[in-house]
Amino acid sequence: MRRIWFGAAAVAAAMTLASLTPAHAGIGLEGVPGYQHVGVLLLENESESSTWGASSVAKYLNSLVSAGAFASDYYADGHVSLDNYITLSSGLPGNPNTYGDCLGISLNACQQTITAQQTAASAAASTNTMNVGDQVEGAGLTWKEYADGTSSPCFHEDLSSTSSDPYQGDTNMAPGYNYADRHNPFVYYTDITGNATRCNAVDVPFTQLSTDITNDSVPNFFFITPDTCHDGHDAPCANGSAMPAFCSTGAGGPAQSAAVGGLTAADCWLQANLPSLLQYLYAHDGVLFITTDEGSANPPDTSGCCTGGQGGQMGVGGKVGLLALGPGVKTNFTSTNNYDHVSLLRTVEDALGISTHINNAATATAMSDLFAQPSTSTPETPLAIALPLLGVGLAAAFVRRRRTGAG
Repeated sequence: MRRIWFGAAAVAAAMTLASLTPAHAGIGLEGVPGYQHVGVLLLENESESSTWGASSVAKYLNSLVSAGAFASDYYADGHVSLDNYITLSSGLPGNPNTYGDCLGISLNACQQTITAQQTAASAAASTNTMNVGDQVEGAGLTWKEYADGTSSPCFHEDLSSTSSDPYQGDTNMAPGYNYADRHNPFVYYTDITGNATRCNAVDVPFTQLSTDITNDSVPNFFFITPDTCHDGHDAPCANGSAMPAFCSTGAGGPAQSAAVGGLTAADCWLQANLPSLLQYLYAHDGVLFITTDEGSANPPDTSGCCTGGQGGQMGVGGKVGLLALGPGVKTNFTSTNNYDHVSLLRTVEDALGISTHINNAATATAMSDLFAQPSTSTPETPLAIALPLLGVGLAAAFVRRRRTGAG
């Protein structure tokens, strides 16, 4: 049984937010409920046991497990980072360049290898769909990439450059700080970066998320990329990159060094940023999926499953686990079914009512067993529950809403 860790200042509370009940719930597919907001948040380079096991340092993240559905046998599809991010956002497997994070070549050169791969896949499937962003827009919905560490929208290496992409995180120096292009899949799609107006609208700094929450303008689909200090990649964080003050001073739990990095830094960042997002999602018919891009590389975990690898075969990215949180998600539930990144992509498509499944997502299995109720287009009924969410000095209160007529 998983342990629930409570910080000294954390308080569990429950509120009924009936006034925030949406007028309409989306229509889902394949046993996956429809949602108005579907989010994916990726951490870095941790195995299932190190992130989710009893000895994990991610105490805050693990405190959320009983409030949602956990897929213990969820696998990444490759090593290293970029191939997994491309797979998650387009269903494409890695290529010889993305398998190496496109290190040593420019962003533009890397884009061309992905475009060629996508063109071939699209021709074979008789579709021009490039990525999940295209799918979402094609369905008349909205989306954004929230990129932590960026200083402006559509931030990436100059596409006219022929030099190695300099934005690889690990520096804490302007203008890229700890932002890494390879962790932001959408800057690798030419139909996004080739349209400045579109790119500026959809690929935005992470700081925009709090504004969107306040203004009730969170998009239908969103992808969150923490920087290389906040996603657990760097250990220690470059040049003593600051973590949230309450983490480094111990107000939110055991005292931490601002430079410790790794999963400890990621957990502190989550503790600072998830409560307000989860409160919004529970009140506005949203679901959030949290996982890591790949399993441990030391020692390397090349286990895999499913259809996200080359030729629709199983991947080799290691066992990483996944947590789903939101109304309609089962609580205190663990699935032992095998899933991978294209299973998540297909589940995202289903949750947004998109019936066309791109590339390797076409043969994936949706993660329908994580959800308690079938899809419906009727309004939801509020049901108050308490979640042990360890925020800064308080726990957020959330509403789990039961879909009308669900079994």
